[in-house]
Amino acid sequence: MNSNTGSAEVAQLPMPGIPDVDAGSAVASCCTVEPGTEVLYIGQIGGGPRYGSRGVVKTTLHRKAVVDMGRMGTWHVPYYLLGISSEAA
Repeated sequence: MNSNTGSAEVAQLPMPGIPDVDAGSAVASCCTVEPGTEVLYIGQIGGGPRYGSRGVVKTTLHRKAVVDMGRMGTWHVPYYLLGISSEAA
């Protein structure tokens, strides 16, 4: 039996229209995001913002952030659907 306890590197293939998100260093959480931080929406939920939308954090809560996404409005987004924008990191 072979157990792999090392960290495996996972890479996303670059595709047109899909922004790069470095999940290893751009993890959003209540501890790493503060008001004014630019974030990237990486969720794909019907009725929600478009994938890859950028926004600015207005308020941080325990499990989600209130994000102003400009013309798309203000959304309450769970941290696991947010990445820290590469320009802000």
